[in-house]
Amino acid sequence: MTPARRQTDTTQPGPSAPAPYAAAHPGNDADLIDIRELFSVLWRRRAVILGTAAFLCLLALMVLLQLTPRYTAATLLTLQTRSEAVVDIQAVMSGLSADASVIQTELDIIASRNLIGQLVDRLKLIEDPEFNPALRSESSVLQFLDPRTYLSEDWLMALGLKRSAEPMSEEERQAREKANVVDNVKSALSASNPKLSYTIKIAFESESPKKAALLANTLAEIYLNDQLEAKFEATERATDWLSNRITDLRQRVLIAERAVQAYREEHFIIESIGEGTISEQQLAELNMDLVNARTQLAEAEARYRQVRARGEASAAALGEVLQSPLIQRLGEQEAEVRRKAAEISERYGPRHPEVINVRSELRDIRSKLDEEIGKITQNVENEVLIARARVEALSNNLDQLKTESTELQQSRIELRELEREAQSSRVLLETFLSRFKETSNQEDLQKADARVISEAEVPTNPSFPNKRLMLAVALVLSMMVGLGLAFLLEALDNGYRTPEQLENMLQIKGLGMIPKLSAIKLKGQTPSQYVLKKPTSAYGEALRSVYTALAFTRAGAPKPKRLLITSSLPGEGKTTFCVSLSRLLARAGNTRVLLIEADLRRGKISSTVFGNTAASDTAAFADYLTGEVSDWRQCIQTDPDSGLAVIPTSGKIEHPQTLLQSDAMQRLLSEAAVAYDVVIVDSPPLLAVSDALVLSHYVDSTLFVVKWESTAREAVKNALSMLRKAHAPEGGAVLTQVNLKKHAYYGYGDYASYYGRYGNYYAS
Repeated sequence: MTPARRQTDTTQPGPSAPAPYAAAHPGNDADLIDIRELFSVLWRRRAVILGTAAFLCLLALMVLLQLTPRYTAATLLTLQTRSEAVVDIQAVMSGLSADASVIQTELDIIASRNLIGQLVDRLKLIEDPEFNPALRSESSVLQFLDPRTYLSEDWLMALGLKRSAEPMSEEERQAREKANVVDNVKSALSASNPKLSYTIKIAFESESPKKAALLANTLAEIYLNDQLEAKFEATERATDWLSNRITDLRQRVLIAERAVQAYREEHFIIESIGEGTISEQQLAELNMDLVNARTQLAEAEARYRQVRARGEASAAALGEVLQSPLIQRLGEQEAEVRRKAAEISERYGPRHPEVINVRSELRDIRSKLDEEIGKITQNVENEVLIARARVEALSNNLDQLKTESTELQQSRIELRELEREAQSSRVLLETFLSRFKETSNQEDLQKADARVISEAEVPTNPSFPNKRLMLAVALVLSMMVGLGLAFLLEALDNGYRTPEQLENMLQIKGLGMIPKLSAIKLKGQTPSQYVLKKPTSAYGEALRSVYTALAFTRAGAPKPKRLLITSSLPGEGKTTFCVSLSRLLARAGNTRVLLIEADLRRGKISSTVFGNTAASDTAAFADYLTGEVSDWRQCIQTDPDSGLAVIPTSGKIEHPQTLLQSDAMQRLLSEAAVAYDVVIVDSPPLLAVSDALVLSHYVDSTLFVVKWESTAREAVKNALSMLRKAHAPEGGAVLTQVNLKKHAYYGYGDYASYYGRYGNYYAS
């Protein structure tokens, strides 16, 4: 519970506070934090805060002095995001992209146990005591903080700090030892990627600066070599796989081509290069011949029909007749003979013998022409017959070839399937052969996907420990621990230190604080004897302040004469307060004071005031309460030092509460209020017995005594609740046995804090 909350936590035990007090003190706002009280807590607990901070800082300094300096060296790599293609060959293992996942993967590879293991083997770190705890001999003070150095094996095994030794072979022991070294080296490694960058930082922390630089540079080299080896292995695996695959494909191509050839031979499918099969070629040629033959037949039939329709004259006009060399010569001869006949006939007349010879010659020529034309006409007819026979023969051959072609096409469907399979196998084989050649050539072109742009240099200053920073952090943390401890102690504080606390938490008026007298001041005296000798001391002034505050509790009301003094528990200084206040008031000489000891069970006032010189001729207080003595004045004893009138109690009395409720007790308090100016009744503690509740109905005011810093708050609340439930008249509360030096040290700032500071103002 923080001080602020502690101040505002005004739990009211029992009935609420009296109306006058509630009107004068309306209470605090529980939602407000009292900053002054907060600083007051810090001031009160400054010794705890500063002591805790000093102790923890000193402890931190001792630890820092025992820590071994460590040095950090870093190598800087950059990822090659731009590919360099010497030849246009697709790589088996592609380069790295620049996204965050790829960079994180590379960081994981760098910190992998595989690469760390290679580093351990290359630098023989198993033989290095820094990374191999088995070779290390601890000699620092910090080893005493390790429970494994002073606890037995049974305790270590019970606490889980050590496992039972299991038998293992030498190989297993070496493997476990190497695994521990790898773990230690890995813990010294730091692989990171600066933001908005393609760089990788490999940093190592070591006790030796040279070793730190060597570790960083060596791991960077191993990482680059691992990239090359990964590419070499990938290329080699690809080459081996392609080689095996090519062998299989070659066999498949050979089988496929053989199947195509066998099918061709089986079905007599013979193809010319670029011209199709023989049957297709024959069919095309035969079809063309048939077309030509039909054309020729049509022409021949046309000529023949022309000859048959027009006779010899039409036949003579045929192209074949006109183009015949014999007919042309005969025609020329005929023309010559006609010309000659015309000349002779004109010269000699138609009956001339030469004319007759010429005409006979002309008839012979014409006869030969007719004979020749007849032959040609017969030839035209023969050509029609031949053409018709040829067309018929070609048609028959074409039908036969069509039938064969149909069967061939059915066979070629399966042939094309075989050819496609063979072709796909050939294409795949060619692709694999090309890729195999490219992959084989890549073995000499491999390049790492990263490069070193800054090698680690030997550091000159240690990176750990940063003494200034660690001391600053230790100071801040120790102050925080001190503050936390201070507030914890404040929260665990279960007592009251100031009247303000009583007012805020209990809603009861704080009348004052009575200082505690040290043994040096008392010098063997009781506090009541001390106040008689030094009435103007701080102790005496505190008593007067309490009485004055009690006398003027209510404005305009008469001073209370009958005062009941009670407390929560025994040992709170109630009786001492009663005797000291009574003696102080009585010694002034202007106030008649009667002190009544109402604690019939454990009376102490007689021994405190009179010691062994108590009067023996006075009646006992119990005798008056039981009726054996009629006048209460017979029970009064007078203090010779102060003139105080005292009604003490001696011995144990049976049924004390019954006696305190008697009419005699009421009559005593009523008559004493008339005879004396002040009547002080010392009652027993409330939580022990309820006598004070009975007496509270016979008095004018009840004063509640609380021991400073000691009495538990719950006890005070419960006791005050009992008074309020009994409707006792509340006069206020007073804190007793106040340690003035300690109170002033707490810095509350009230009047009690100045008793010690201005002690020369009071009588010493």
